[in-house]
Amino acid sequence: MKNICIVFFLFFVNQVFFQNKEYSNPQKAFIEVFGKCFDDLAPIEGTINILPEKKNVRFCSLYQCASRIVYAEEEKDIENAILKRAKEIAIRLYNQGTPIYLTYGMNSSAQADLDNEILTDDDHLVYISVGECIVFQPVAKLSEEVNKVTMELINNYKAIKQNAK
Repeated sequence: MKNICIVFFLFFVNQVFFQNKEYSNPQKAFIEVFGKCFDDLAPIEGTINILPEKKNVRFCSLYQCASRIVYAEEEKDIENAILKRAKEIAIRLYNQGTPIYLTYGMNSSAQADLDNEILTDDDHLVYISVGECIVFQPVAKLSEEVNKVTMELINNYKAIKQNAK
C-alpha cells in the first residue's frame, strides 16, 4: 500500500510541476498561424461531394486547405477555389502581422522549426512545412501560390516604405 501511495504521489508531482503550457515557437506557429480558422469564411461550394465522409471542412484555415486540396485534384474548379481561399487566408494573416511561408521537401520541417525559433527577421515570416519527402502536386501548387502572395505583399510594403523616405 505504501508503494502505491508513493507512485501516485510521484505521478502527481510530475503532473503538477512539469507541465509546460507554453508552446515553443514552432508549435505556436503551427497552431496559431497555420491552423488559424477564420470563422467568417463560408464553406467552398462542391467540396462536400469530393471529400470523404467526416472529412468535410469549411476551408477556414491554411491547414484545412493544404490537407484537403488533394481530394480536389480531379475537380479543377474546386481545386482553384481552394487555391483562391488559401491566398485569401494568406492575405488575412499578412494583414494581422503574421505573414506565412510554406515549405516542403527533405528536412523542411526541421528547417521551418529552426527558422521559427529566430523570429527576428525583418519580414516576420512564419515558416510552416507542409510535407517532407513526398508532396502531392496540389499541395506544392498551393504552397507556391501562398508564398507568391505573401512575398508580393512584403515587397509592396518595402517599396512603399522605401518611397516614403
